[in-house]
Amino acid sequence: MALGLGLQLPALADLRNRVALVLERNKLVNRRIGRVLGVAGFEVRAVEEPERLEPDVCSDGALVLADAFDVDLVTRLLASRPACEAVLYSGEPVDRLLPRAAEEPRLRALVGRAGFEVAPRESDLLMLARLAESNAEAPALEAHLSWGARISAFRLTELAHRDPAVAEVMAFVTRLGAPKRVGDMLGELTHELIMNALYDAPVDASGQPRFAHDRKAEVRLDTADAALLRVGSDGMRVAVEVTDRFGRLTREHVFGGIHRALASGQIDAAGGGAGLGMMVAYRSTTALYFDVIPGRRTRVIGLFDLDLNLREFRLLPKTLHFPRPRS
Repeated sequence: MALGLGLQLPALADLRNRVALVLERNKLVNRRIGRVLGVAGFEVRAVEEPERLEPDVCSDGALVLADAFDVDLVTRLLASRPACEAVLYSGEPVDRLLPRAAEEPRLRALVGRAGFEVAPRESDLLMLARLAESNAEAPALEAHLSWGARISAFRLTELAHRDPAVAEVMAFVTRLGAPKRVGDMLGELTHELIMNALYDAPVDASGQPRFAHDRKAEVRLDTADAALLRVGSDGMRVAVEVTDRFGRLTREHVFGGIHRALASGQIDAAGGGAGLGMMVAYRSTTALYFDVIPGRRTRVIGLFDLDLNLREFRLLPKTLHFPRPRS
């Protein structure tokens, strides 16, 4: 399309290179999800009556979004369309979906929503749309906070750095006026993510874990192998991010570890301490975002909404983003 000043812009149709199938009975919710995905460049196909769904509606390469109630239908669609990926959202706890997510790498995310009559947050939908692009770069902590948010960073190369970093996160949350329990939870989150980054992630030159077998071992990492902790807030949400350069975290560590811990009522420490860290992270946040480049990087971002009281927090369905690892 040409404008009067001679500027050439692509037609909107040129941007619609992916199909999104939205399977949702509530017309208003369906429409809102479709509107957000349409803005993101998807060609949106809305389906309100699952029993009338034709498999061909889910073309190869489509992103399928549906309520967790339709998990069996979505699973069948994925089985018949190998190039498709899916997102399940829910107005109730996503605990029962964890085994499905552990087994199916094309299930990109489990997204909590405030109730069955409201759509998932547009920030979650837009992130899913962005990450659906081929080999897209996952956003860092800044993307989850409003522009101008205060962010601090800490580089960690040994165990002695852990406790001061945890204390700084807790002090940061306290300065925001959050209840002590919130500071304690985010301190626990920070502690476990750091432990995973310092003990479970590092490998030697042959690819063998250096410290995962002994969480009491003395850890000393070169500067190039340091873990990076960042914490920030825009006054509405707190974000904690821990990054390591090893890229060893798997779907099984996350979804499988949390599921086993919930099923048994005990913290799962299988595979080093990753199960412990993921369960603590699950209990301490409203949303978790994972970005894994095998052998190169693991980044975990945990969010907490400051406007929630603790009762609301316990009842709010969690959000877990774990797209297929990038190359």
